[in-house]
Parts: sequence; structure tokens; C-alpha cells
Amino acid sequence: MPIPKTKAPMAWWKRIGCGFQLLLIFSLLIGTYTAWWWIDSARTCETQDEYNLRGICLMRIQERAEQGDNAAQWTYGAYLETERREQEARVWQVRAMHGAQDGLDMRDEMIGYCDRKPGFEARTVESIMLRVVQTSPDAHLTLLQLYTYPGCGALDLDKASAQIPLLTQCAHLSIEHYLRTASEKHYRVPLATRAAIRSNISLCEKELADPPPMGTTVREFMPVRRQSLDALSRSLAALEP
Repeated sequence: MPIPKTKAPMAWWKRIGCGFQLLLIFSLLIGTYTAWWWIDSARTCETQDEYNLRGICLMRIQERAEQGDNAAQWTYGAYLETERREQEARVWQVRAMHGAQDGLDMRDEMIGYCDRKPGFEARTVESIMLRVVQTSPDAHLTLLQLYTYPGCGALDLDKASAQIPLLTQCAHLSIEHYLRTASEKHYRVPLATRAAIRSNISLCEKELADPPPMGTTVREFMPVRRQSLDALSRSLAALEP
């Protein structure tokens, strides 16, 4: 007697045995999870960063990096670093540094890695920043930070002083760090630099009242606050005549 069509699948299922049934179920679960993982990686791409890049988003970042996108090169390099693929990471980070065209292309790694990682020697980092600042004046803030960074051979308070009158944005944190470094090095802050700091404090007052949009130019990592401005004013007033 022929098996009814409705019962044929059940008969086949029983015939293949328990072991093969478990294998099929397990394979189906893996396939479902894999499909969900890829879909989720695409859906959450905008919220991923270098610490959790995956799936389609990672592929897009890598593709953009290979096409010369500076931001993608920094991100892909940072991702590789989190994966402990240090040598590959350094290739992308150095490539991104040399390809910098404006202030936003000059990432914190350029200062943090200065004289600590191959390719980020002080003279190289400084020369790239000096090139970029010619067409991106907001990058004077990054130069100020470089010239006051204690772990880098580019530390030079005379050069740092020269950057302050050229700042185009509120630099309350970087100037506070400059004054602290000057105190530690027993460096006398020039009168012209003190006047430039007062001008920057005035600029900070304006930004405090009317915050500028973020992400369009180089800015401090933390928005200006009243407490920070008051502390900076006290530090400036405490300087010896």
C-alpha cells in the first residue's frame, strides 16, 4: 500500500535515524544564527566602533580603507589593533597619518603613539601636522597638544606658545595643560602668550553661551564648562609677573 503524500515527509524523517536528525537540526540552527548575525551586523552598522566591528560593517570599513578613505583607515587600523594584529594595524595607521588632509584627519593616535610606535617618530608627526595646518587652521590645536605631550620628542614650550595666538576654537583643556607643563618645566610664559590665552578665554565664553556644532572642525574632546573656564582664569592669574 503506497504511503500517503502527507505522511511521506514523516516517514523519511524517521528513516534517516536519530543521529542524522540531530545533525540537521544543529545545521539549521547554525544557519539561522549566521543569517541573523549578518543581518544584525548590517542593521547596527552605524552604532559599531573599532571595538565591535563585525560582518557587513567590517567589510564596508575595510573596502573604504582600501579605497583611500582616511577615517576608514584609522578605524580599520584601530580594529586590527583590538584584534592584536599589531603589524597590520600599524600599516593602516601610518598610511592614514600620511594621507591626512585636514585637521579632523589628525587623530589622537598621532600624539599618543609619538616616539612609541614605528612610523610615528616625532619629526614625522610634526612635519605632517605642519603641512596640514597650512590649509586647516583649526589644526593648530593639535599642534599645541603635540608640543606639550610629555611622551614625545616634539615637546617644545616655545613652539607651543606660538600656537596659542593661532587657535580658532576654545582650547580650555589644552591651554590648562600647557600652563601646567610650563610650571613643571619652570618655563616663563611670554606676555604675548598670556594675552592670547585671555583672548581664547573670551572665545570660550562665547562658545559656552552658544555651543558650536560638533564634528565639523578640530575641538577639545570635552565641551567647555564654567568650572573649567574659572580654573583656567585662576591658573593664568597665578603666573608670576
